[in-house]
Amino acid sequence: MQTLRNLPEDRARSLAGLIDTAPGQVVSMALSRSRQVQISLFSFADGETISAESYPGDTLYLLLEGSARISFGDHWAALAPGEALAVAAGRPHAIGGGKALKMLQLTFQNEDS
Repeated sequence: MQTLRNLPEDRARSLAGLIDTAPGQVVSMALSRSRQVQISLFSFADGETISAESYPGDTLYLLLEGSARISFGDHWAALAPGEALAVAAGRPHAIGGGKALKMLQLTFQNEDS
């Protein structure tokens, strides 16, 4: 495959099962080799967070396991397994959950970037 990587090709598998959780870490795995869309799996250990950051393209988060909070400075959104949230390009946000969680992130590059 030229665009996708680290994905099963011989049989279907759970996305959450493709990435392990490591104590005290946020683990990531790239699933694409594309400049137009970055697809990544993330696994957060208990208590781990990602500080506020922004991306040059619109981003979609899909929670696979656990519960997550995406913070936007003055407010936050909670996600449960199977729920998704879109974040506009350039909007700073932080991610955490308290307990271990796994999520899929898709970031789409704007046509002018």
